[in-house]
Amino acid sequence: MIKYVSELLGRPVMEPDGTPVGRVKDAAAHQGRRLPLLSSLLVSVGDEDVWVSVSDAELLTGGIRLRSSLRTLQPSIPNSDDVRLRRDVLDKQIVDVHDYRVVRANDVRLAECSDGQCVVGVDASLRALLRRLGIAGPIEGVARMLRRPLHSRLIAWDDVETLEASGAGGGRIKLKVPHEKIARLHPADIADIVEQLDPQQRTEIIEALDVETAADTIEEMEDKEAAEVIEQLEDERAADILDEMEPDDAADVLGDLPEERSEELLGHMEPEEAADVKELLAYAEETAGGLMTTEYVSVLADMTAQETIEHLRELAPKAETAYYVYVVDDDERLVGVLSLRDLIVAKPDALIGDVMVRTVRHVSAHDHADEIAHVFNRYNLLALPVVDDDARLVGIVTVDDMMEHLLPPERRRKLPEMSVEPE
Repeated sequence: MIKYVSELLGRPVMEPDGTPVGRVKDAAAHQGRRLPLLSSLLVSVGDEDVWVSVSDAELLTGGIRLRSSLRTLQPSIPNSDDVRLRRDVLDKQIVDVHDYRVVRANDVRLAECSDGQCVVGVDASLRALLRRLGIAGPIEGVARMLRRPLHSRLIAWDDVETLEASGAGGGRIKLKVPHEKIARLHPADIADIVEQLDPQQRTEIIEALDVETAADTIEEMEDKEAAEVIEQLEDERAADILDEMEPDDAADVLGDLPEERSEELLGHMEPEEAADVKELLAYAEETAGGLMTTEYVSVLADMTAQETIEHLRELAPKAETAYYVYVVDDDERLVGVLSLRDLIVAKPDALIGDVMVRTVRHVSAHDHADEIAHVFNRYNLLALPVVDDDARLVGIVTVDDMMEHLLPPERRRKLPEMSVEPE
């Protein structure tokens, strides 16, 4: 029984009387069902290629025997929805949604189903590659002797789908139903996948996501790769994603784009979001201003605890920007801070000025990142307010952004959200 496409390719094709007429060059499977059904074989006959229906052939151990003479068979040409397993799948990149990796399709797994043989998955293992090269037997024997047996790595067909399957150039592989399957992954996992693809494939994946998921994914990517994706998108789509991103992350991405392209995209963004990003772009990358976000929660000292809680409900801030509530005066100067815990346990009619902490650890917008890291470490903070030369609050640096800055590139991923404790 044939289990892999590699065992099918190159097999001799014989007339009913056993006379060889050609060899199998490719195989097609019909995708009108959950698992594609092996439907036809491409047989190389001299200088000619002929499609033969699987129903007109017997798949034997020694080769393929036709049920009728090749001259009398009607060609079984695949339609545009069918997948050609050699041309469209073998040696193409696929996405493994379980390990969040892009791998190479070294073989295609076949299995018996109710009405023939179905494609059940793709084998991305070294063992599959060796099998195709015809040297799997001896190498597997040595591996077993060394107690390091080779294993198959089967990725279910449900998780892959051919892209651009028709045409002379063949197809590529992508995740099946990106809107549903990719979007269910964590943005950091999507970013892991996207960064392993070529620029065009990266753009295709980001375009297939909703704006919010695309923005979260771009935020998780390295700035260089993120900038490459944004640069390839249409202006409106790119601007929508940048509007959805945290201002500091959007500024990092735009900072890696050519100045002309950056200005062009800023012009398509919402005015308020664009203004926040422009403000951040004015600071050097290694400073508090370059690391901070302008998304934070600030209130006046004469507000009550209940009024502040209602204000927070209206703002619905993201978790990373709501570690602390900062207190400012009428000129936006920083005068105090309180944690969410202090706010929740305070009496509803208590004034913020009476429950806030007046000594606030803060940094200047022009302080170097090394100094900021020292303050985070010394005082065990989750966020650090940033002030300008007039002591006005202009942003906050969050601990996850600080850690992301300190980690080497290969380990940079957004940290999980932390629980809020009093400062």
